[in-house]
Amino acid sequence: MEKIGGIRNKLFYYERNIVNKKGGSMCSELAINGGTPVREKLIPINAPYFDQDDYKAVEMAMRSTFVSGDGPECRKFEEKLKKYLNVKYAFFTTSATAALDLAFMVKDFPEGSEVIVPDFTFTSTALAPILNQLKVVLVDVDPLNGNIDVGKIEAKITQKTAAIVPVDYAGNPADMDKINHLAKKYNLYVVHDAAQSIGSEYKGKKTGALADVSCFSFHGTKNLVVGEGGAIVTNHDDLAEKIIIAREKGTDKYSYISNPKKKGYYEYVSKGNSYVQSNILGALAVSQLKKIDFMNRRREDIAKRYMREFSELDGIGLPKVTEGSKTNWHLFYLLVPQNKKEWIIDALKAEGIMANIHYNPLHLNTYYMDLCDFEEDEFPNAMKFYDSLVRIPLYPSLMEKDVNDIVRGVRKVLGSL
Repeated sequence: MEKIGGIRNKLFYYERNIVNKKGGSMCSELAINGGTPVREKLIPINAPYFDQDDYKAVEMAMRSTFVSGDGPECRKFEEKLKKYLNVKYAFFTTSATAALDLAFMVKDFPEGSEVIVPDFTFTSTALAPILNQLKVVLVDVDPLNGNIDVGKIEAKITQKTAAIVPVDYAGNPADMDKINHLAKKYNLYVVHDAAQSIGSEYKGKKTGALADVSCFSFHGTKNLVVGEGGAIVTNHDDLAEKIIIAREKGTDKYSYISNPKKKGYYEYVSKGNSYVQSNILGALAVSQLKKIDFMNRRREDIAKRYMREFSELDGIGLPKVTEGSKTNWHLFYLLVPQNKKEWIIDALKAEGIMANIHYNPLHLNTYYMDLCDFEEDEFPNAMKFYDSLVRIPLYPSLMEKDVNDIVRGVRKVLGSL
């Protein structure tokens, strides 16, 4: 194996020299400079993995005529998800955003209470407390993986702090032991934003069983796909009872669907929203969950190939996985020289490899600039991560030729730096 690896390295070194030589072969000249691209058809950044079982499940659910929310397929999915995550309760929702909203809706914290949120995350993480009249307090992140910097949390805790919302960026679990230690010390509620980490593990436990509540996404870009959807899970009886009601518009309708013999009409007992999911998507979720481990293993195989192939590239950073964790490889990113980032994205696209930046730190957005209190240079690590991050394709339906072309394209572009 060492001999083969040595030959590969020598070939790459030779190819890189050809690329950099004026008048080199057309196959090595960058497409952005007029050379021949690695491939003509662009490889998309992401695509869902569907098979015949998924199509059949959706068709059968439609033919059953029970297509509205909280149907039998939804209940089946919830039962299977509970077992998969090893949690007591799981509730299917219309999105992770809805699940996060529910996580705060059921707590009734005093208006203006503070919630700690990592600066590098999607807006839904912060919108959940905002929708419940709470104040978002931003914290910097680890510059190598985008997860909240646990060492900077305690300094942000005040007498008004009510909760922490750690996020598993790219499917890589946050350091939950340290976060839960702080939460216990200051009596804080932990809402785990596991939107990207279905199937990931932290110290032998799957994400979902690591906090007071955890929220998942099954959006079209995620590892388990239903199109639009999510889940909220917990081991707390009192929270589950409130979630059941708040998710169904503040009614006790759940008990009437559970018990067909129950007479009368359900009551309006609390505030809530319409967050129950369609039975059609429940059927798709059941089918997708059956193969989540297979899909995640395929992601892992591709990611390991990337890690091997790109580890020898000078000046390029690779994803950092939290100690004691197993990521589901929701996405793969490279940390590149900041002054070359935009050019690298354009150069990869010219080679037929889609690349992008994913999203930006919350504090850069006008809404959060006006809403949150922070110093101008308070998030250097979030900026370093954002300014360096280039995301490349990673998903189960990539064929071997696609993966080979991605490796060739990335090495061709980054080898020319």
